[in-house]
Amino acid sequence: MSPKAANKTPISEAMGVVIHCARPEQQVKDLVGLFLEEGIGAAPVMDEDGKAVGLVSKTDVVRSLRKIESNNESTGHEVQPWWDSERLAQLTVEQIMTPCLYSFSPETTIADATAAMAFEGIHHLPVVDGAGTLVGVISTLDILNWNARNEGYRPA
Repeated sequence: MSPKAANKTPISEAMGVVIHCARPEQQVKDLVGLFLEEGIGAAPVMDEDGKAVGLVSKTDVVRSLRKIESNNESTGHEVQPWWDSERLAQLTVEQIMTPCLYSFSPETTIADATAAMAFEGIHHLPVVDGAGTLVGVISTLDILNWNARNEGYRPA
């Protein structure tokens, strides 16, 4: 069997379909628990109508906590470690998420998704159907796994 071409293969063949979502009002400390328990690096943020309104990643968490630490240093407050659970309890997902700027259909090719991720410097993209319903998330790791399997590599 010859390898499939990335410019002809839809992302639906590589994307993750088990979707762990976050809510805008969710505390970041609970989000961190979700990331650790499920072994994921990002989650779509869904509003009360079930529409994707953003994406939140581990990088967003770290970036936002670093900002808090910097703010405390400049105001003369006692600086605590950035992973302090009280700080996590003060933040909500909505405060740190990236609004949905990009999403792709399941028919988008792996090549197109890869190019968008590379040029925009992003690691996760929501995948939505024609009605705008979230059907999956494609990550750089999903694409790497697809490529490895496509080239004949199999996990031990």
